[in-house]
Amino acid sequence: MSKIILDGIDLDELLEKISEIIEAKLNKAKSNRKKADDTGLLSRKEVCRLLKISLPTLSEYTKLNWLQSYKIGNRVLYKSDEVEAAIDNVCSNKTKKYTN
Repeated sequence: MSKIILDGIDLDELLEKISEIIEAKLNKAKSNRKKADDTGLLSRKEVCRLLKISLPTLSEYTKLNWLQSYKIGNRVLYKSDEVEAAIDNVCSNKTKKYTN
């Protein structure tokens, strides 16, 4: 293991350099995540985490056509914009007043 000698650098400069390195790493991780999310497809587990429901509940919602699923090979995927639209639809239905 190599030794690091900090000679001629004050604490503020060291903290600033560390801050720059951390910020660069976070920005890189964020851009990599955006690239992965650009497909717009979510797995069943991702949809369950997003909606805070279980896998059987997600299957039931799919059977009721509340959510549209797409089978690609052995995988079942959901379009993220359709999931968000379903959430908006449920939210808007809850705010409507029922008249009898």
